[in-house]
Amino acid sequence: MKRFNLISQISAFLTSKKQYKIGFVPTMGSLHEGHESLIKRCQLENDITIVSIYVNPIQFNNQDDFINYPRDLNSDIKKLNHLKCDVVFCPSNDEMIREDCPETNIELGNLNKLLEAQKRPGHFKGVLTIVSKLFQIISPHRAYFGEKDLQQLLIIKRLAFEKFNQIEIVGCKTIRDEHGLAQSSRNQKLNDKELKLARLIHKALLEVKGKITIFGLNKTKMYIENYFNKISEINLDYFEIIDSESFSFTNKLNSDYSYYAMIAVQIGKIRLIDNLKL
Repeated sequence: MKRFNLISQISAFLTSKKQYKIGFVPTMGSLHEGHESLIKRCQLENDITIVSIYVNPIQFNNQDDFINYPRDLNSDIKKLNHLKCDVVFCPSNDEMIREDCPETNIELGNLNKLLEAQKRPGHFKGVLTIVSKLFQIISPHRAYFGEKDLQQLLIIKRLAFEKFNQIEIVGCKTIRDEHGLAQSSRNQKLNDKELKLARLIHKALLEVKGKITIFGLNKTKMYIENYFNKISEINLDYFEIIDSESFSFTNKLNSDYSYYAMIAVQIGKIRLIDNLKL
């Protein structure tokens, strides 16, 4: 596996590989089974797989969250070697946050108003800035993102449509542990008690899927709010049902549309998000 830290290095490498299909998996490191699934799919569908590891400071609206974000580059490199990844790109802040970042003013509609956009002001602007920069550097044929971060995935698809339409954005299913907890780098920060509590998130979403046609939307939302109100160690940040096409809240389900249950909770110092297609 080749490792590059400088834009000039990876650019020179890519110049010599123009005849190959390039697949790209952007990450912030602390690689887990979810990342591994993205990498394996990327390897199946492309000639060369590139993984970036960069903890993006401008997507954190909470400085403590940035400082405490899990980092273990040596472990990540070992995992990528084991997976037989072709290239890892590990740029510094000096490389990534410069005046030549591409323009990212695009129309996002509700994607930049609701849920994570409302709860984390400036978050998606930071994501778009760095993902655009990475797309500009690597110019892959395909880029792979997990469906756990559904709002981010939809925003990246909008970015590619408007600014990088030569890149195919591939959404990949959420990878869960044996208890249903969505894989996340932040899970590493949970203690044993918090981990057990976190596994209730997916359980609640499954109950939503089972009850929503019986209870209806409003009663289902009340049920989930009451469900988490009874667990003092979990703070429910939001629970909403959204129409994924317009990314808007809905008051009724229509069989012609696609809906997702979206949830965010705080457990101790760790904030976790998840979703489930209904």
